[in-house]
Amino acid sequence: MKEITSSRCLSRRHFLQSATAGAAAAAPYVGWRSTARGAAPSKDLRFACLGANGRAWRNIEGMTGVPNTTMVAVADVDSGRFNHVNEHFPETKKYADWRELLEKEGAKLDAVIVATPDHMHAPMAMTAMRAGLNVYCEKPLTRTVYEARALRLYAEKNGIITQMGNQRSQHTANQTVANALRKGIVGTVKEIHCMQDKAWGSMEPLNDSGDPMPKGLNWDLWIGGGPERPFMAEHFHPFHWRGRLNYGCGNLGDMGCHIFHPWFLALQPDAPISVESMGNGPANAESWPTGVKVAWEFPGSEISGGENFNVTWHDGGQKPPAYVAKEVGGMENVTKSGSIIIGTKGTLISPHTRGKAELFVDGVLQENAVEVIEGSERHHLDFANAVRGENDGKLPLSHFGHGGRMAEAVLLGTCAIRTPGVKLKWDDEALKFTNSEAASALIREGYREGWQVEGL
Repeated sequence: MKEITSSRCLSRRHFLQSATAGAAAAAPYVGWRSTARGAAPSKDLRFACLGANGRAWRNIEGMTGVPNTTMVAVADVDSGRFNHVNEHFPETKKYADWRELLEKEGAKLDAVIVATPDHMHAPMAMTAMRAGLNVYCEKPLTRTVYEARALRLYAEKNGIITQMGNQRSQHTANQTVANALRKGIVGTVKEIHCMQDKAWGSMEPLNDSGDPMPKGLNWDLWIGGGPERPFMAEHFHPFHWRGRLNYGCGNLGDMGCHIFHPWFLALQPDAPISVESMGNGPANAESWPTGVKVAWEFPGSEISGGENFNVTWHDGGQKPPAYVAKEVGGMENVTKSGSIIIGTKGTLISPHTRGKAELFVDGVLQENAVEVIEGSERHHLDFANAVRGENDGKLPLSHFGHGGRMAEAVLLGTCAIRTPGVKLKWDDEALKFTNSEAASALIREGYREGWQVEGL
């Protein structure tokens, strides 16, 4: 990846304008309040949220629930989604265009939350980081592998405090499973099966006639760096963009960083060796397919006994093979959302939303065999404490160095979904698949004219 450097230091206004216009290379302008340059922030952590409702509102609740935080400003392309902000934070400044928010309010901020459709995560996060701001960005971090790599490397190089928004990573089930795997409860990990019963996407083409624009929605700003297309009610804004190829990452992209996390945290695997989609591929140019099955081969780690191990994703209500169900005493015990981790000494169920972690040996449940590690709801506190320098020097749990690597692995799977039936061999250093130009072309995709951001 090309590193962009320069000896010039620009004003914040000039920088933000040049960054979003793809102007000449410029050194990152580091805000005076940012811990990125080692300066201690004020006790009151001041932040902005890009996005105002849905997942963004949950992040606003989470961050403002941390003592001594202030939401200075919020941006949303749909003024109709400011309702919660207007009710609970009437003094917070509101913008339609996130670029204008950063230009006018950036010098007052310590951090930015990015909680918009996936296709705008990287442009927003990179622009904020290049302005010296710490960043909390929703999962799956970015829409493409290249974007995830770019954010991770930039944050690491410049000392930016980051957190990916897979908030369940702090919860009891995740911490319990990670702890159990570290202690070798299943022995050497041989294979993992991940299940998710959602089916975001469509196997049918969309009617492209366009619909009347809702009052208050700036569709051009919603499209942002994505390809232009007509507005369609219920198919893009405010939720179903998750199932659209150019704006979301499908069920795997959206839920993978949740479900992978417990075992990824414990095993800390290097980049996958290969990935292959064996389920449905896209049936049209608009939507992610439903009923997807993807398999990765990961290199061995200390906890996997040094042996390579396989991970398989099943979504849309699909079940793993019968031999996997047998390991947990039958198909009725297979979690609808979570993972089954098979090792040489036993098999562990890692639930995502409901239930508890359970150990099976030869298909028989081992009662109370898994030590429970009490989790917390501290994902935003974890980030805030690190920004303030109050985390004993520790990075947040899902900082981009960790969360970004996991996101890259998940997003390699989305490339496989778009090129099904080929075992794609991955060259992590070169950022390409060695046996598929079509799949490699999906690693980095461009932006609409006028929306390029320096560093991406």
